[in-house]
Amino acid sequence: MKHNSLKRLATSALLVLTCVATLWAQAPLRVSGKIVDEMGEPMIGVSVLEKGTSNGVITNLDGQYVLTVQPGATIVYSYIGYVTQEKAAAKELNITMREDSEQLEEVVVVGYGVQKKSSVTGAISQVKAEDMENRTISNAQQALQGKTSGVQVVSTSAAPGSSPTIRVRGYSSNVASDPLYVVDGVRLSDISGLDPNDISSMEVLKDAASAAIYGAEAGNGVVLITTKKGKKGEGKIAYDFQYTAQSLARVPKVMNAEEYIQYMVEGGTFTEDYLLKYWDGKTSTDWFDVAFGTSQMQKHNISFSNGGERGNYYLSLTYLDNDGIVRQSKDTYKRLTATINSEYQIKNWLKVGTTNQIEKYNTRSIGENTEYGSMFISALAMDPLTHDTYTYDELPGHMLNALNNGKNLLQNDAGEYYGVSALVTTESYHPMAMINNSIARSSGFNVNGSIYADFTPVKGLTVTSRFGYRLSGYRYSYTGLPYYGNSTQSNDYVSQNNTESTTIYWQWENFANYNRTFAEKHTVSAMVGISFQESTYDYVYGSLSANGEDALTQNDPGFYYLNYAASSSTKGVAGEKTRTAKYSYFGRVGYEYDGRYMIQASLRADAADLAYLPKSGRWGYFPAVSAGWMLSQEKFFETAAEKLSINSLKVRASWGQNGSLAALGSYAYSTDMTTGSIYSFVNANTYTTAAYPTSMRNDDLK
Repeated sequence: MKHNSLKRLATSALLVLTCVATLWAQAPLRVSGKIVDEMGEPMIGVSVLEKGTSNGVITNLDGQYVLTVQPGATIVYSYIGYVTQEKAAAKELNITMREDSEQLEEVVVVGYGVQKKSSVTGAISQVKAEDMENRTISNAQQALQGKTSGVQVVSTSAAPGSSPTIRVRGYSSNVASDPLYVVDGVRLSDISGLDPNDISSMEVLKDAASAAIYGAEAGNGVVLITTKKGKKGEGKIAYDFQYTAQSLARVPKVMNAEEYIQYMVEGGTFTEDYLLKYWDGKTSTDWFDVAFGTSQMQKHNISFSNGGERGNYYLSLTYLDNDGIVRQSKDTYKRLTATINSEYQIKNWLKVGTTNQIEKYNTRSIGENTEYGSMFISALAMDPLTHDTYTYDELPGHMLNALNNGKNLLQNDAGEYYGVSALVTTESYHPMAMINNSIARSSGFNVNGSIYADFTPVKGLTVTSRFGYRLSGYRYSYTGLPYYGNSTQSNDYVSQNNTESTTIYWQWENFANYNRTFAEKHTVSAMVGISFQESTYDYVYGSLSANGEDALTQNDPGFYYLNYAASSSTKGVAGEKTRTAKYSYFGRVGYEYDGRYMIQASLRADAADLAYLPKSGRWGYFPAVSAGWMLSQEKFFETAAEKLSINSLKVRASWGQNGSLAALGSYAYSTDMTTGSIYSFVNANTYTTAAYPTSMRNDDLK
């Protein structure tokens, strides 16, 4: 009996010791240490992070840190300009950070070539593919947000399919201020259809010297975009999925029903008896809740890439479905994009390749910031006394009178009538009636890309011939429906207008780059080239007004076409085809000594056809010069660099001239052939007139 008791006691003690050991083993681990650079100096602000978590600290003034982590964790040490290190957690970890020499050897894309970061003498900001990862962005413009100093990214609309406005050099007072976009060497007017998953890097040429190589098109800055290519190694299949819930972040505080009545009475706008006539004593409508809700956006991207000794490929397909925050799915954007890139080294001296982006999109939209108000303004201005909806039996007198007089009161899917305020009779009315009083749809496609060949006849010399193209089509249809918003805003007929347009653009550029280093310290670079661009645009537009007989014969979706207008109505038709062409010469030379002193100069000569400039003055010249001094490479700066923990410091200066064809406008000095009148004043009271034809426009580049 005594033996069994001792056995049980020993077993219990063993279990207690085992539990204590287990708890001790699972206790958090306190890691401390000091971080220094290669000179042994303490480093301030180094990031110390437990891998896979947000648990982290930064080093203090003495380079020391303390971090509590889970046993078996991996700690990541990172600092800009230094190689990131990973270490298994231990009680004491002292780290020596080493400079990332490869970072300065990385290249950035410049006009018609690339340069090492350390050799750049202009103001260029770069955004790389890793900067776009794990961000809820749907277009390329958003990728620049918060990633490029001095570049403004302004969102003026949150509607699905809308793109933020990019401003590299501020705003112009009289013309558009959008920068020039160049994707894989091809000029684009819009990059919203380019999926961020397919972008390898984006460079923003901010100063005049960097952008001068694009001459007359660079006045608002230049954004260069390079799409992804396959890399040497094992084939890669990647899938990226995004799901986003969207809603209004902030809602203005508005008055409830009691506050509204008090405000209107005290302001002398209405009497209390009049207001109470239209209030049931309990309704206090929140119009923001009526108009806006929570919506979803989803994006799927799948890509395939591979590369070998001779060639590589990159294939990508993306589907985006964005349903806006306006209720009833009346503001939607759906986009399907594909990227096809490939290149192959046929001979040691010849490489060929192609880049292609394909986009197909469909958009449904609602009116924003129009002269007749907007949904947001209506949600602010509508009174809280009016119901959101009424059944027929609940209709107030002013709505019943409107219905009996033939006015079209809009209804929801349940057959209930949208409320019409008897108090607010301005441009603002029920936001859902504003959504449903029209149908606006747009769709289109964009196909752009390039075919190129690189010849390398001798060492250091590469000759490139590149053909770029852009094909796009656009369709828009708008149907205005009969509705009654209030006594000010209403429409009794169905109206229709449609627009279709097509753009065909192509460019052919030939340029040569030469880069050689002599005696290990002297580096010479040169580039010279020629470019031709041509663009044609044509459109057709048709419409009919919403008055009387100038309307569609039936309010039925099957008849929402111009072809079903009343036989006596007059249809408005417009259309035109235009052509523009540009011709350019350009070149650049540079010299660098020992990685310390750099100087670069460029010149571009641009000519435009008669769509922009008269024959006598069609050429413009755009020179630029820039220089840089790498102070951190000088011996006299070594002591200061150690004390200040500076690993790279450059002083640079630049000067350049850029132009802007957008400021001229198409055919600003000529019009289509028309008949007008010349007024000849005979005296102060009489004049005579004579008909005359204006000159036909000529868009030939001769």
